[in-house]
Amino acid sequence: MVKNCMELENFFNPRTIAVIGASHSKEKVGHDIFYNLLKEKKRVYAVNPNATSILGEPSFASVLDIKAEIDLAIIAIPAKLVPKVIEECGQKAVKAVIIISSGFSEAGNKALEKEVIETAQKHNIRILGPNCLGVIVPRINMNASFFSKTPEKGGITFISQSGALGVAMLDWAIKHQLGLSAFVSMGNAGDVDFADMIKYFEKDADTKAICLYMESLKDGRKFLEATKDCKKPIIVLKAGRTEGGQKAAATHTAALATEDRVYDGAFRQYRLIRVNTLYQLFEIAQYFVYGHAPKGKRGLIVTNAGGPGVLASDGFEREGIEIVKIDEAKEELNKVLPQQWSKSNPVDIVGDATPDRYKAVFDVLKNKKFFDFVLCILTPQAMTEPKDVAELFVKFYRETGVPCFGCFMGGDSISTAKRILRDNHITNFVEPDYAAKVISKMVKK
Repeated sequence: MVKNCMELENFFNPRTIAVIGASHSKEKVGHDIFYNLLKEKKRVYAVNPNATSILGEPSFASVLDIKAEIDLAIIAIPAKLVPKVIEECGQKAVKAVIIISSGFSEAGNKALEKEVIETAQKHNIRILGPNCLGVIVPRINMNASFFSKTPEKGGITFISQSGALGVAMLDWAIKHQLGLSAFVSMGNAGDVDFADMIKYFEKDADTKAICLYMESLKDGRKFLEATKDCKKPIIVLKAGRTEGGQKAAATHTAALATEDRVYDGAFRQYRLIRVNTLYQLFEIAQYFVYGHAPKGKRGLIVTNAGGPGVLASDGFEREGIEIVKIDEAKEELNKVLPQQWSKSNPVDIVGDATPDRYKAVFDVLKNKKFFDFVLCILTPQAMTEPKDVAELFVKFYRETGVPCFGCFMGGDSISTAKRILRDNHITNFVEPDYAAKVISKMVKK
């Protein structure tokens, strides 16, 4: 059973924080965490019995020596010392602890992890980790992790069972200006798990979509209980599809090997969106964040190239997307397109299409309701002018609110067009087949 999700508030909005294992040494994780919080002007206390001050701030031998109440403790010390420190946190009435330290069940030390969790439960302490990276909450400019940067604030909560993979995706998010409401590294999930996090972020006003990188579940029933009533989209990248992947996961975060088809069936039953790559995870999440995900599976393709249009049709049909009939618009399109246009969906407007021809098609379509989304394909031929077409497509999207996807194909000649689409929250796919794979994840919920 999922516990009261408000118990987790101290992880994401603490007034006071203690870093147990704060250090002078830049090579120590405790140094990075303490520095991040100090830089962000958080009310943070250093705990290290071997130092009197760290980074110009007083250092305490124990959390018990701090006079102020502590909402959140972050532990970055050798694993064997953690049980004693958890006991001290209990005596201090700390209610939330992040254990960064590794060397627990993922390393075969299941008894040590069990001791830590049981000690915490005795004192009603919630534990995140062990063997995790920490948490980041851009909205309040809080980086309680050993990652060096904080992403922009936004609507995606990213919960990762892998800290290292989380670091890579945080770096990617910053480069691509992807806004996050929170980042959470689960580690071994000895106490707080995916189900707890889903229940918490379902009630978080800043979170519009929940992204999970998952290697295993220890309590599948609890997870499904949390997801079945969640009104927010949950997008899952589940690793360990193969036997080899499951074995690798077991040595990484103490993951339990379970046949992948069990996960696949459960995700479908509870309408979770399962993706195959990290890029799909965030490409899809962004459409839900901005409210642009298709409401149905009726797809319309507009293209200046026959071959990519055929590839898109193949992909749509294979992925279960309806290639909608265009009878409602055919007569109007006949008036604005050359005689050799396709007369069907895909709407092939022929290779010599100028921006004016794209505009004419968009003008016909903007008052129609027979499709749920539009995929606009462009190949950069001599008369194409990709930048102008991108601006026209953005205008169509803004005027209609219809979910729009781009497939502007090529290299340097379409770089400006791709930037225009990206800046207006329209994903541009590198090729039609991949577009079909990703879009299908959104419409088959």
